[in-house]
Amino acid sequence: MNTVDPERARHDRVERLRGDRRLLVGAILASVISLACGFLAGHGFGDLLEQLRTMAIDSVFDDRGDAEPPYGPVWGTFGFLGCLAAGSLTGAAVRRYQGRPSGPVFPAVLVFAASTAGVWVSSRGWLPPLAVGTAVDPVFHEDEKWGFWAWLMYYADRWVPALLFVLTALVSWYAVQVSRRYAEMVRTRDRLLRHGRRIPAGIVEVKLRLAGDESGTRVVGADVTVSFLDLAGVRHWVTRRTRETTISAAEVLFDPASPSDDKKIFVALRRHPALGDWLPAS
Repeated sequence: MNTVDPERARHDRVERLRGDRRLLVGAILASVISLACGFLAGHGFGDLLEQLRTMAIDSVFDDRGDAEPPYGPVWGTFGFLGCLAAGSLTGAAVRRYQGRPSGPVFPAVLVFAASTAGVWVSSRGWLPPLAVGTAVDPVFHEDEKWGFWAWLMYYADRWVPALLFVLTALVSWYAVQVSRRYAEMVRTRDRLLRHGRRIPAGIVEVKLRLAGDESGTRVVGADVTVSFLDLAGVRHWVTRRTRETTISAAEVLFDPASPSDDKKIFVALRRHPALGDWLPAS
C-alpha cells in the first residue's frame, strides 16, 4: 500500500527536475551529437546526389568512381538515425529542464544547419563531367547531348546547397517565432500565477484522439472542454488539447480583468499541476 499521493509525487518529481543542471549538460551534449550526426547525414546525402549526378551527366561506362565503396550514403543513413535519437533526447532534456509542456524547435535548426554544411562540403568534391554538355561514352563512343535533367544535375552542386540554406533559414525563422510566442506565454502564465485567479473547472467533454498503425488503433491524446464561472458569474467554455489519456480533474487559471481572453486562460488537467501542466491556447 502506498501512503503518498501519486499526483503529488509526480508534481514533486517534475519540479525537482526543473532547473537541474544535469539535464542542461545532457541537452548540450545531445545538441553536439545532433550537429555531428546532421553533418554526417548531409555529407552522405551529398554523396548519394553525386552518384545520381554522375549517372545524369556521364554515360554508364564512366568508371572513375567505381573503385571507391559507397560508404558515404551508408554512414549518412546512420547519421540520419542519430539525428532522430539525439534530437529527441535534446528536446526531452530541455522540456524537463525548463518545465515546459512540449519540446523546443531549435534541435531541428541544428540538424538542418549541420546537414546543409555536410551537403556543401560533399558537393565541393563531386566529380566533374568528362565533357560539359555531352554524356561521353568512352567505350562505344556513342556520345549523347545533355537534356534538361542532365543540365539540372550538372548545376546541382550550386542549387542543392543553396536550397538547403534557404530551408535552414526558414526553419530558423520559424523557430524564432515559436520561441517568441512561448516566451510570451510563459510571461503571461507566470504573471497569472502571481496575480490571476485559479479555480476548479468542470469537465464538459473529452474527445479522444486516435492513431492507427499495423498493430491497431491507439489513443494518443484528447481534446478536453472545460467550463468555469468568472468573478461576475458568467460561464465560459474553453477547449485544450492534451496528450493525457486519463483525466479526472480540471483547474483553470485566468485573468479576472479579461476572463474572455482565451490567451490569458490556462487549463490544468491534474490535481497537483506542475508549471508545464498548464495548457495555453493553441
